[in-house]
Amino acid sequence: MGNICFKPGSEGNADEPNPNTNGPEDASPAPMVLGKRSLMVRDSHADEVAAARLIAAHETNMPPLDAAPPAKKQCTVGHVIDAGFTGPDEYFEFRRQLTDREKMLGFEHRCQSRATPLEQRVDAIIRALRERDNKTIYDAAPRRQGYGGQQHCRFAGDHFLSNIDLINQTALLDVACHMPKGAHLHIHFNACLAPSVLLDIAKGMGRMFITSDVPLISDNNYINFDRCEIQFSLRCVGSEDPGDLFSPDYRPRQTMRFSEFLRRFPEHYGRATADEWLRDKLVFHAEEAHNLLQTAAGAWQKFNGRTRMMKGLFNYETAYRRYTQLCLEDFMRDNIQYAEIRPNFMTSNQLYHDDGTGPIDNWGIMGIIIDEVERFKARVAAEGRYFGGLKVIYCTPRSFDNARVKTALDECIQFKKKWPQWIAAGFDMIGEEAAGFPLKHFIPEFLQFKRDCTAAGLDIPFLFHCGETLDMGSETDGNLVDALLLGAKRIGHGFALPKHPYLMQQMRARGVCLELCPISNEILGLTPRVSGHAMYQLLANNVHCTVSSDNGTLFRSSLSHDFYQVMVGKKDMGLAGWKQLILWSIEHASLDDAEREAVLERWETLWQEFLEWVVRIYGDTP
Repeated sequence: MGNICFKPGSEGNADEPNPNTNGPEDASPAPMVLGKRSLMVRDSHADEVAAARLIAAHETNMPPLDAAPPAKKQCTVGHVIDAGFTGPDEYFEFRRQLTDREKMLGFEHRCQSRATPLEQRVDAIIRALRERDNKTIYDAAPRRQGYGGQQHCRFAGDHFLSNIDLINQTALLDVACHMPKGAHLHIHFNACLAPSVLLDIAKGMGRMFITSDVPLISDNNYINFDRCEIQFSLRCVGSEDPGDLFSPDYRPRQTMRFSEFLRRFPEHYGRATADEWLRDKLVFHAEEAHNLLQTAAGAWQKFNGRTRMMKGLFNYETAYRRYTQLCLEDFMRDNIQYAEIRPNFMTSNQLYHDDGTGPIDNWGIMGIIIDEVERFKARVAAEGRYFGGLKVIYCTPRSFDNARVKTALDECIQFKKKWPQWIAAGFDMIGEEAAGFPLKHFIPEFLQFKRDCTAAGLDIPFLFHCGETLDMGSETDGNLVDALLLGAKRIGHGFALPKHPYLMQQMRARGVCLELCPISNEILGLTPRVSGHAMYQLLANNVHCTVSSDNGTLFRSSLSHDFYQVMVGKKDMGLAGWKQLILWSIEHASLDDAEREAVLERWETLWQEFLEWVVRIYGDTP
């Protein structure tokens, strides 16, 4: 990690303005005079000087404003626009200049200014498609009735889960699906595919069992069917605890063979088929994500129950191998050129052989992933298709104690030594941020890990989940400080970062990239709608960001859906914004120079083909 400079005055101390910096000519501090009013004046002046310095930093690489009319007060940093405009023409000219300069600071400005004629045409088509989607899909949809009978129009950017059926009809999503997305850098490996995929595999496993925390009985209007937490597990002979889920005498977590459960389910529940009911248990719904009583903690409670349900569906070798292959196919179908996955590694992992014997440890799990990825890459290459590869981020739960985290860090180093091309991505801690230990709890272990990596000549960056919170001033919020000091290369989520302007600029200066997960953040209670997402503040400050899907299985989403949401959450977002986010994803991926060049070269070819496809399919859009 490089040095972080905290020299006095280097931060732009508002209380001690430096008259030697480029700022207003009268930028020297006001003399100290007793009295609250005098102190207020001095403080306000110091704040203005600090703002002027920031303007100066922004304007370093900008052309100067046009000459100011005599009525304007002029200073060495741009212009102070005061009252005294001679008329509307002069006013609107200065307004144009001001907005143009702000646009030059936009994160997408470079891509916009370098856009080819074809990109400019596609950008115009995309903007037209947004308007057409609004008129033909959202405006045409029946209004929804709210409190007091109020009628609510449908619109792009409303709650994702309530909009998903409309979103899937839009031309803009079709464009997003066809767009080559570069690198997918934040996806949890246990929640990549549609629930039906794993449920279908589980049906063919003779030793697959299902359990519940309550009996599935019809009393009280089937309430137990709604509130139960279902789990799956593969059991070897003799390890069962037989029970009848449909009996009032059922004890929590007694096992019932899955095939028997499927056969008897229609006798006890007529509102849906077994498949429909199980799929419904695995995904979030708009009503639970956005009801008046729901909180981020409550959403996480539902999230954790669903991840426990998912875990048992592929905790055996056949399903894990099949899941890996299907996941890779899904990456290609969603036009992802390269991916970094986050499996959950812990000594208590429960991956078994098909007969229920085992378990298979973390080394065995890594071996399966590597075997299946290499097999997949060979197959797609033989078919003339392209996939740039996959790497693994070593993840362990943040709820672990120090000793278990130390064990995980040591194993991560051993994995890197054995598979340097696979564990290049880094180390992360996962799970609900507010419920686990803060990063500072593990500082001795993290610092020793960095020393051990240096001694072994290894580069294993930290890629921490942090800032996934609304709790300003808490220990959870403080994880951003530790991520910076520990030299994190990327930050997962970082939703709270705009509330820490100094940290944000430090991370920007150090080239830290944020892995945005807009749909996940909405559903887990950080923002009610995408337009209120913190990413737009981050992008306005030119913090490098990528777009990711996090846990698409549970959210009924794909990476294409997240790109769609990014677009509709900002009225003036266009093709250049998408392109810059994609380029940053390749730039900040854990690739060596040769790998990055190969992925980028292939992406550029696919990008050109995508542009031509948009014109061919949607070029006549009015």
